[in-house]
Amino acid sequence: MRSPWFYKQWRLAGNPAVFLRDLSGKFGDYVHYRGLLNFYLVNHPALVKQILLDTHESFDKCSSIYDRFRNVFGNGLVVAEGERWRRKRKTLQPLFGPAIIKQYFDGMVDSTHRMLDHWEMSYLGKGEFNIASEMNRLTLEIAGRALFSHGFDGSARKIEAWTEVINHYSAKPPLPIIRSFWFPSPLNIRLKRNLREFHSFIRSMIEQRRSKNEIKDLLGTLMAAKSAENSNGMDDPEIIDEVLGMIIGGHETSSSALTWLWYELSQNPEVEAELLQELASLGSPHEFTLEMLPKLRFTRMVLDETMRLHPPFWFENRNVAQETHLGGVVLPKGALVVFSRYALHRHPCFWRDPDRFDPSRFEPGQEEHKRTTHAYIPFGGGPRICIGIHFAMMELLVVVAMTLRRFRVVLGASDRHQMAAKLTMHPKNGVRVRLERRNN
Repeated sequence: MRSPWFYKQWRLAGNPAVFLRDLSGKFGDYVHYRGLLNFYLVNHPALVKQILLDTHESFDKCSSIYDRFRNVFGNGLVVAEGERWRRKRKTLQPLFGPAIIKQYFDGMVDSTHRMLDHWEMSYLGKGEFNIASEMNRLTLEIAGRALFSHGFDGSARKIEAWTEVINHYSAKPPLPIIRSFWFPSPLNIRLKRNLREFHSFIRSMIEQRRSKNEIKDLLGTLMAAKSAENSNGMDDPEIIDEVLGMIIGGHETSSSALTWLWYELSQNPEVEAELLQELASLGSPHEFTLEMLPKLRFTRMVLDETMRLHPPFWFENRNVAQETHLGGVVLPKGALVVFSRYALHRHPCFWRDPDRFDPSRFEPGQEEHKRTTHAYIPFGGGPRICIGIHFAMMELLVVVAMTLRRFRVVLGASDRHQMAAKLTMHPKNGVRVRLERRNN
C-alpha cells in the first residue's frame, strides 16, 4: 500500500522508530513511502527473510544510507559488497567463533570487577548516577582490552568523543546535497577531523604490534589473519577499517542492551527475583568462571527479551541490486527497502501483548519461541548476520551476572529518560539509578 506523499515527513527527524511502527500499523506490513526519502517499508518476517536470506543476492548495501556509513567505515566488513565482502567474511569469521572468543572472558570479568569496585567507592549510598554512561565506559574498555591487550592506553576519553561524533553523523538522514561528504557542513568537517585522529591512533597501535611482534590480542590476530582466498592477509588500511567498525559497532550495541536491561529489571521485580534464584545456584557470589555461562539459561532469556523490546541496532536497509519480486510487487533496481526491528519485534501478529516485558517468551517449547527466527533478529540474519554475536552474548552474560550478584540497581527518582532512535536505540538523557548492596 502507498502512503500519501510526504506523509508526516517531519516525524522521521524526530523518533523514526516510533514513526515506522505507526506507519506500518496504519498502512500495513508493506508500505511504499514517498517523500524527501522514498522507500519500501516491510514489517513481516516472511518479507524480511526473503531480503536477508532467500533472495539476498538481489539486495545489497549500496544504498544512500550505507553510502553515508562508508564515509566512516571505508571498506570494512559492515559495508563491503561482492567479492570484497566474501573475502573479508571468510578471513574474519574464524576469529569470532564460540571457542575462540573464550580467550576474552578473563578480560571481561576483570573489567566488570573494576567497575563494580568503582561503584562501591563512588555511588553506593551516595545518591543517583547515570548507568548508561557507566555501561558505555565498561563496554568500551572491554572492546579495548580485546583489541589492544592493555586497552586504549589512556585514550578512552578521546575515543568516547570520537565515537560520539561518528554516531551523530551516522544517524543523520541521507538528505540530498547535505548528505554528500564533500559538503562543508560543520558536522562533516568535525567528522573528518575525528576520523583522522582515530585512524592515527589505530595506526600507531598497529606499528607497536609490528615492532614487538605480538599477536596476543585481537589486533595482532587481525594482522596475522589469512584465508584460502586471502593468502596475503589484510593491509593496514583494511585493518584500520575493521578495527574502527568493531569499536563503534561492538561497544555501542552492548552498552545499549545493558542499559535497557537495568531499566526493565527495575520495572519487573518478579523477573529480577527469578534471575537471582538462577544466579544463587552458581555458588559463591565472589567467583565467576567460564563454566558458569551455560547455566545462565534464564539470564539469556532476559537478555533476549530486552533486545526484543529495545533492539540496539533498530534499523536496517537494503538497495535493490536488480529488479526483483518481493511480496507480489516488482521492485525496480535502485529502490530502497527498509525495516525496523523495533516494529518487527513488537508485531502483534507474532508476539502476544507485544509491549509487555516477558522473558518466558523465549522458554524452549513456548509458541512464540517456535515462530520463524525472522520475527526476532537483533543481530540480523542470513549470510550477513553480525560476526560478533558470540562475543556480545558472552559479554552481556558476564556483566549482568556479576553485577546482580553484588548490587541491586534501582531506578532513581530523578530519572527522566526517553527512548531515542539514532544509530542505536538508546535512552535520551541516560537512565538515573541508585545502588543497594545485596545481602549474600
